[in-house]
Amino acid sequence: MSFRKLLEVLGPAKERKVVDIGAGNGWLSYRLSEAGFRCFATDASWDDDVGLGGASAFKDSSLRFERAVGTLDRWPIQSTCVDVAICNASLHYMSNVGHALAEAKRVLRPDGTFILMNSPVHADATSSSRAAGDFRKRIQNLGNDSLLSQYSHFVREDLEATMDEYFVDLRRHDPNYGFRFRVSRWIEGRILGMNLASFPIYVARSGS
Repeated sequence: MSFRKLLEVLGPAKERKVVDIGAGNGWLSYRLSEAGFRCFATDASWDDDVGLGGASAFKDSSLRFERAVGTLDRWPIQSTCVDVAICNASLHYMSNVGHALAEAKRVLRPDGTFILMNSPVHADATSSSRAAGDFRKRIQNLGNDSLLSQYSHFVREDLEATMDEYFVDLRRHDPNYGFRFRVSRWIEGRILGMNLASFPIYVARSGS
């Protein structure tokens, strides 16, 4: 559902260049390549399961996208050379998101588009802190906490204020997951006594 909304937001591909930061195994880059975009996937890991090495799963496809190791605060991309920069399910693993946003602005062409998606966003700080803490505990109990040192959830007001410092024309899009999903989330939130995270798609222009 979020990918369908992303395509709607992006509009016609027209071979625009997209950099997918924190791309994992490159699934999003692969799907965007299917849609006609020219994609560059970057991630901090070349792991075969959760990193760029996993893109070998697409080796039998005629579609190709470039891969390069890079971190959220240091993108291996030249300045002003891409049309779209996407942080998909990645920005909340960084404590100082301003570093990543500055890098996004650097690599975008004038009036390029920045997109943030699939990161947890809460209406209040208490719910954000509690949800992030619960997630960290669950992962630590599984014995895998290598990615948790900077993990957090966003507070909507704070996140949008930070994004406004780097970009212009910030807009929020909420994928429609259906009535049943919304009701079940509302009930779960009431039971837990907290505001559950939403996963909006934020779209902004570089404005440079």
